[in-house]
Amino acid sequence: MGSMNVDGQSYDFEDRFLAHVQVVLAQKMRRHESFLLSWTSPSHEEAYGRVSVWISPAAVVSFRFAGSRTAALNHAWLETMITATHSTRGLDLDVQREPVEGSPASG
Repeated sequence: MGSMNVDGQSYDFEDRFLAHVQVVLAQKMRRHESFLLSWTSPSHEEAYGRVSVWISPAAVVSFRFAGSRTAALNHAWLETMITATHSTRGLDLDVQREPVEGSPASG
């Protein structure tokens, strides 16, 4: 289980999922584009409930992964996530599931 730190607040995610979120955030920040990032914290966490974070180029974001290996990236999944950042709802991590290999969504 890795973590994403946004302006001093830490959030835990599974490493492979977090690797995809990292690429999306890096791409958006490099382009100086802001967007809303949302998800629901699991009920076992202290800060349970819906979380929404405004990600902008001014945000200080860091990632820490539990494993030492870099995750293989699914480019169809990255495209789906990036497309979601352009919507008024932003990137909702609760609805982002990795496309199954060979499905129409995976190209």
